[in-house]
Amino acid sequence: MLCAPAQRRMADAIKDPQQAQQAVFSRILQRHADCAYGKHHHLTSEDNYAAVKEKLPMVRYDELHPWIERMKQGERNVLCQGELLAFEKSSGSTTAAKWIPFNQDLRDEFQEAIRAWMGDLYQRHPHLTGGRSYWVVSPLTHAEKITTGGTPVGLANDDEYLGWWERKMSSWLRVGNHTDLETTAKELLAAKDLRLISVWNPSYLALLYEKMNSPQMPWPQLQIISGWADGNAAADAEHIKKLFPHVTFQPKGLLATEGVVTIPWGDDFLAAVPALHSHFLEFEDCHTREIYRVHELNDGHDYEVIITTSGGLWRYRLGDVVRVEGFAEKTPRLRFVGRADGISDLRGEKLHPIFVQDVLARLTNHFAMLAPHYATDRPGYALFTTDRNIDTISLDRHLSKNPYYAHAIEVGQLNPVKIFEIADESPAQIYVERCVALGQRPSTVKATALHRMSDWEKWFHGTWRAWKNHPTPLLKRIRSTMRNWENFSQKHRFKEPCALLWKVSHRFFRVIMMLSNMTPFWYHTNKLQWPAVLVCCDVSVGMAVNSMWPT
Repeated sequence: MLCAPAQRRMADAIKDPQQAQQAVFSRILQRHADCAYGKHHHLTSEDNYAAVKEKLPMVRYDELHPWIERMKQGERNVLCQGELLAFEKSSGSTTAAKWIPFNQDLRDEFQEAIRAWMGDLYQRHPHLTGGRSYWVVSPLTHAEKITTGGTPVGLANDDEYLGWWERKMSSWLRVGNHTDLETTAKELLAAKDLRLISVWNPSYLALLYEKMNSPQMPWPQLQIISGWADGNAAADAEHIKKLFPHVTFQPKGLLATEGVVTIPWGDDFLAAVPALHSHFLEFEDCHTREIYRVHELNDGHDYEVIITTSGGLWRYRLGDVVRVEGFAEKTPRLRFVGRADGISDLRGEKLHPIFVQDVLARLTNHFAMLAPHYATDRPGYALFTTDRNIDTISLDRHLSKNPYYAHAIEVGQLNPVKIFEIADESPAQIYVERCVALGQRPSTVKATALHRMSDWEKWFHGTWRAWKNHPTPLLKRIRSTMRNWENFSQKHRFKEPCALLWKVSHRFFRVIMMLSNMTPFWYHTNKLQWPAVLVCCDVSVGMAVNSMWPT
């Protein structure tokens, strides 16, 4: 089995995580200490951990941004040695997207973790080898693009995360290798021998299943579904478990664009273990702020992840918080708890409060705060503001500069943003009152552009913005058609006997325009079939009239 060697290495590593991590630490220094960033901080390949800890600061993306910009311009050996394969994009804080350098060494680190996980999975579930699988490694598709320095943006597809042999075999082991939901759903529906599904956010699988519109379980041999099950994904994981009650759901480890932190190991219901042979990991205690290595973690404690990879991220604050839940041999099991930096992540969109703050600053100088909204079975965001003129379309366009948010909206994992117009004279005071009710001291409450709590409409007085400002794609098409037809009617007149027919057709448009602007129930349920039929009929009649009796 191709994954067996990595699985055996991992089995040995969990017995001595300190030695395994020391080997990774030495490898990264040997290969990449001589880069420009390393020279700037006086790194050498002979440094021990204490020396590196003294020389290198812990950083966030913003502090590495100038170095990455140099790499985007084509400069070599900046954060790491050697050629780059691509830049992977992720959501950012002050910028709309983070550009993560991806080289062959980093791909090898991803492959090591994925192979160890798959080796363990197939060893415990040998019947998986009798059928095909569907898996998604990266949650975001990329448009073809290169940087000014000539480096591709994004790997071609998820197969690029695999080794050469795995890529050769994936043509018959894998189904649904497409970026659009409809095509993927059709192929998956036809794959009766499907036995494994591995996705990132379980809500993505729920969307695929909805597209299939299958009256019964389409995969009689399905055994394992792997997906996120912690943090904000917990509710979506429970939904999948109810959809597939006879299938084992395996919580996925913590995998980010920047690197792999944990992988599933052993019992499918236990927390994951650190990917010991991939990257060098450090952990900051959320209470004491002391820094620890993998073998020094304590059961029940929460830690923020700090990662060093061969892709050029040196002592990088990932922003994820994990909790130790027991041990596998001498290695702590880690479960994702949430974000340390105020990021909101309902469906993988990873909205950062600083990014949202910059967006709102461009659009308004009134009180404005974005927060999750759960009016339907599909979550979304609501903007609570005193600004009566802020434009929903512009707001959504700016938020969509975050690639994960744009993707979640595009595939239907998130509802479009809504606006709640606040009527209170002192919304900031009401904001403080609720924060105090949530347990904060009044003196410590800080204003924020993005709050992760929902139900703010129960605290503010006001009204939801009219639904006409939140059109569904179908309503957008209806309105566009009507506007074009209105323009056409002003430029053309018809000869008898079609004048009466034109007037009747024109009245249909006026009625539909009124209904599309006044009926929130249709927006909420997407039940717009009969207005769409009227539009089609109206357009058909108008085109026929124009072709037969033009002036």
